[in-house]
Amino acid sequence: MSAPKPFQTAAVDAALSAFANQAGRRRFLVADEVGLGKTIVAKEVARRMSEDGEQPLVIYYIANGHAVSHQNKGRVVSFLDEPERRAAVATPDRLSLIAVSKRPDKPVLIYALTPATSFPGARARLTGGRKEERAFLKVLLDRAYPAFARDLDPAIMRLSVGDSWDWLVEDAERKLAAAPPHLTRRFREALAAEFGEPVRERLEQALYGDEERKIKPLKPTTFVGQLRRALALATLRHQPPDLVILDEFQRYRQLLNEKDADPLLKALLEPHGSVARPAILLLSATPYRLLSTRWQEAQGALAHAELLELIEFLAGSDVRDRAKSLFFDFGDKLRNIAVHAQAIDPSLEIEINEAAGLRDALRALLTPVMSRTERDSVVSGDPLAGTQFLAAEPIAEDFQIYRHLADSFPEEVRYEALPYWSSVPLPAQSLGPRYAAWKRATIKAAPKLTKITRERRNKLDAPARWPDAKLRALSAAAPAKLLSLPWVAPSLPWWPLAGGWKGIVADPKLLMFSRFRATPPSVAALLSFGVEASCFPQQRGGYEKAYRRRRFKLAAVPGPVMAAFHPSPWLIRHTDPLAKAGEKVGAIRKQVRRQILAALPNGIIEKDTAKARRRHRSIGRTLAEIERAAGLSEQSAAAWSSAVGEDRAARSAVLKWRQTPPIERLSPAEIDDLVDYAIGAPGVVLGRALLRHDPTVLDPARYGELVQLSWQGLRAYLDNPVILSSLPGKNAVDQVMGAVVDGGFESVLDEHFWLRAQNLPEGAAGLAKDLQSSLGLRAGSFSFHSVGGPAHKIPVRSHVAVPFGDAEAEPAGKVNGAVAPSAPARPDEVRRSFNTPFWPHVLATTSVGQEGLDFHPWCSHVVHWDLPSNPLDLEQREGRVQRYAGLAVRRRLSTMLHKEAVGDAAATGGSPWRHLQHHAETLVDSSGLRPWWVLEKAEISRHVFERPFGRDIGRFAHLREQRMIYRLALGQPNQEDFIDVLARGGAATRSLLSPLVLDLSAMGLRQLAVCAQGANGD
Repeated sequence: MSAPKPFQTAAVDAALSAFANQAGRRRFLVADEVGLGKTIVAKEVARRMSEDGEQPLVIYYIANGHAVSHQNKGRVVSFLDEPERRAAVATPDRLSLIAVSKRPDKPVLIYALTPATSFPGARARLTGGRKEERAFLKVLLDRAYPAFARDLDPAIMRLSVGDSWDWLVEDAERKLAAAPPHLTRRFREALAAEFGEPVRERLEQALYGDEERKIKPLKPTTFVGQLRRALALATLRHQPPDLVILDEFQRYRQLLNEKDADPLLKALLEPHGSVARPAILLLSATPYRLLSTRWQEAQGALAHAELLELIEFLAGSDVRDRAKSLFFDFGDKLRNIAVHAQAIDPSLEIEINEAAGLRDALRALLTPVMSRTERDSVVSGDPLAGTQFLAAEPIAEDFQIYRHLADSFPEEVRYEALPYWSSVPLPAQSLGPRYAAWKRATIKAAPKLTKITRERRNKLDAPARWPDAKLRALSAAAPAKLLSLPWVAPSLPWWPLAGGWKGIVADPKLLMFSRFRATPPSVAALLSFGVEASCFPQQRGGYEKAYRRRRFKLAAVPGPVMAAFHPSPWLIRHTDPLAKAGEKVGAIRKQVRRQILAALPNGIIEKDTAKARRRHRSIGRTLAEIERAAGLSEQSAAAWSSAVGEDRAARSAVLKWRQTPPIERLSPAEIDDLVDYAIGAPGVVLGRALLRHDPTVLDPARYGELVQLSWQGLRAYLDNPVILSSLPGKNAVDQVMGAVVDGGFESVLDEHFWLRAQNLPEGAAGLAKDLQSSLGLRAGSFSFHSVGGPAHKIPVRSHVAVPFGDAEAEPAGKVNGAVAPSAPARPDEVRRSFNTPFWPHVLATTSVGQEGLDFHPWCSHVVHWDLPSNPLDLEQREGRVQRYAGLAVRRRLSTMLHKEAVGDAAATGGSPWRHLQHHAETLVDSSGLRPWWVLEKAEISRHVFERPFGRDIGRFAHLREQRMIYRLALGQPNQEDFIDVLARGGAATRSLLSPLVLDLSAMGLRQLAVCAQGANGD
C-alpha cells in the first residue's frame, strides 16, 4: 500500500495526539471525503502504535459488512512482514470466538468484526451460533457452575450437532486449559451482567421459567445466544483491544447510542476498573447526515442532534455545548450574509469577518478530535465538468409497456407501476415476487409487445431496440462493439493501438447505480445478451450451444496453442519491445528480431538452399528445441505437467516437449515465427510484464505459478466465443495474437501490475495469484419471467455486464451426464474482477455498492441510472471511482508525461509506470493530494439520462451545486430551510459564502490554498 501523503500524515499525527493522553477519552474521527484513503490513515496509526513497545497490539476492526471487512482487514496491517501479516489476519471473525481460538504470539493482531455478529444489541434476535462456541460454552459452564451444568439437558448446547460433539468438547477443554488465567472468573461476571444476580437462580429462570413470577422460559437458541453474549463480554473484558477502528460507523451508529444500555458495548467503548481505555478511531466519508427531502424535515433536527452527540462522544459534554453555541451563531451570520449579498451594505464586510472568526473558533474546537479533508479544498472547477447527458428519447412502445404493467397491477397498488417502469427494463418480466405489487399482479399476455422469450434467447434474436429509453441510451453510449473488447485500452500505450482499440473515445468500464434491486441484474443480462447477439454468427447453433465449443485445446504434440500460452523463459529474457517504445509496430518488430538473433548461436540461420529457406516447422517444436539447447526444457515441462492436470493429449504434448532435441538450424520463416510470438503470444507478454514487477517469477520455484496463470487463467478467459467472434483473424491463435499487439496488451498488464502491487499486502510476489483469481469469475445469470402461457423462467447469462450482489447462479450445465453444481459469484469476487482491465466491463448496483468499496482501477465512468436523493449520496457514488491513481488521473498523467516515461523505459528498462510515477512526483503539492487524487482535466465521466419533460438534468445540477452549500449547513438544526435560504442568492451569494466553508482538515488545506494563491499573485 502507498506511503501516507502529507494530508494523511497530518491526520495520523492528530489522531495519535488525541490518543496520547491515557486518562483522556482517546477518540478521533477521520471523515475524509470519499476516496481519499482513510484506510491508509488507519494503517499508519496502527503501524506507529505498534512501535511503542507494547506487544501485541490488538486491533478490533469493525465494519458494517463482510465485503468491506474482507477488503480492508489485510490493508490495515499491510505494514507487517508477510509471515507476521498472515498471522495477524488469521483471527476469528466474531467476538465470542476470540476466547475459543489460540492467540498467536505476534506483534499485531487484527480481528475483523461486524456489528450484527459481535455487537448485536440488547434487543437483537439471538441464535445458537457456531458449534465450536457452544462446545466451549459447555466447558466454561462446567467450570463456572458445575451443579447447573450437570443438570442441563445436553441437547440444549448440542442442538443439531451429531457424532462430532464429543470431540468438540474435548477440543474445547484443551483450549480452555491453554487459555489465559481468570477467564472463568470473567465468565461468571459476564453471566451476572447478562442474566442478573444471583446467577444460578437467574440461569434456571431463563431456562425453565418461573410460574409464580410469570417468567416464561427462553427458547433454547435464545438461551444459548445469551450465553454467547456473556462469552463475548468475558472475552472483551479479559482480552481488551488496544485500538478499535469503527469503519463507516454512520451505518451502525446505534452502537454509540446504545453504549450505556448494553454491557458489551460499554466494555468495548468505556471499560471500567483497571482496564485502560482503547484508542477509538472512527472512519466515515462524512461527519454528518444529509436531509433528503422536505417531507423528512423532522430529520433535519435529528441530523443536528446526531452531530452534537458525535461531538460529545469524541470530546465530552463541554465541547458539545460550546460547539452548539458556535454553530448557532455561525448560522445566523451566514443567513445575514445571504440576505444582504445583492445589496451594497457597509456592514456586510463586518458580517463576513465575524463569520470567519466563528468559523475559525469552530475549527480550533473540533480539529483536536476530527479531521475532514476534501478535494475542493485544493482545487475547484466546473461542478458539471465531465458530465454527459444521455438522450433517453421515448418511443410509443415504451408507453405501451407502462400501460401493460399498470393494467396488470391491482387497482390499489397501480400507482407503483410508474416508478418501476421508469427504472426497471421489461418490468413485468424483471420485478418478480420480491416486489409485493408484482406478486399480487396478474401479468396479462401481450403478444404485440417486445419481450424476452426462450425462442428469442435461443435464436440470439436481440431486437434493434428494447422498449426502454434508458437502456437504449446506455446501449448507444456503450455499444456491443466496445463492450466486447477483451480488455481496456492502456493509459500509456507503447505504440499506436489498432483494431478495435484504434481511435476509441470511451472506455468500456461503467459503474451504474440504480434505485431498485431488480434493475442491476436485468440491465446486466440484457446488455450481455445484446453483445452475444451482436457477436455470434447464427451458424454457431444458438444460445444454448454457444459456449460448448472451446478453441484453445492442446494437441498431442506441441503446437501453436501451447506456444501461444507458453511463457517461454528464453523469449521473455531475451526480448523486450520497450527498447523501441514510442515507435510504430514495424520498428518494434525489427528491434525484437535483432534481439532474438543476438541471443541465438552464430550461424544458426540456414538459408543456403531454397529448401532450407522454405523449411517451416511448428512454432511449438521450434521453441521446445531452443529451450532444450538453453537448458530450460525440463523447467518448462515440469510447470506444464502441473498446469494441465490429467488431460491425455496435453500430457502427451508436455512429454514431447521434454523429449525434443536441441536446436541446430532455423529458417527465416521460423525466425519470423519467433518474432511474432515474442510480441504477440499472450503467455510471453504476460511473463515479460510480470517479470518487470516480480523479478523472481521465472525462478524454478515460482515458474509454475506463471504457467498456471497463463494456461488456467488467461487461456480460460480468452477462450470465450464472444471475445473470439469480435476479433479478426484466420484462427483463434491468430485472433488473440493480433489483439495482443493491436490492443497494447503488454502495456495494459504493466499498468495493472504497477497499480495492483501497491495494494497487495504481499506486494509484487502476489500478483500472479491475484490476477488468476480475478480472471476466474464465474458467469452469472438473471431469470426473466414469462409473459403469457404457462409460467416459466428465462435465464439469461450475465458476463460482460454483471450485477453487484444480486447475481443468480450460472445456468446449470451437464458434466459427464450429471448436472454440474453452480453457485453465484460473491460480491467480493465480482469487485475483484471488475477492478482488472478484463471483463466484466459493466457493474450495475444499487446503494449496496455505494460505500466503502473501490471500483477505480480501470473505471472512470459513473452512470446515474436513477439519481440519488441528496448530494452526499452523489459524492459516495462518484467516490467509488475518484480514488488514488484512478483511471481518469492515469489517463491525464499519461498525456502529460508519456514521452518522458516511455523514453526512460526505452533507455533504462523497467516498468514505464515506475518512470511515470517518478516524473509525477514533480507535480506534487504541499498537501499530497495532487497529482494522484486531484489533477486538472482529470475529471471522471458522469452519465445522466435526459428525458423529454424529465427533471433529472435540473435535479443533477441542483445536487452538484448543493454540495458546497451543504457543507455550510454542518451543525445547523434546520438544514433544508438553511440550504434554501443560502441557495436563493445565486452566484453572488455563493462567491461570498464559499470562503466561509468550515475546513476541518488536519492540515488546514483551504488556508494553505489561499496562501499559495496569494504567493502566486505576488
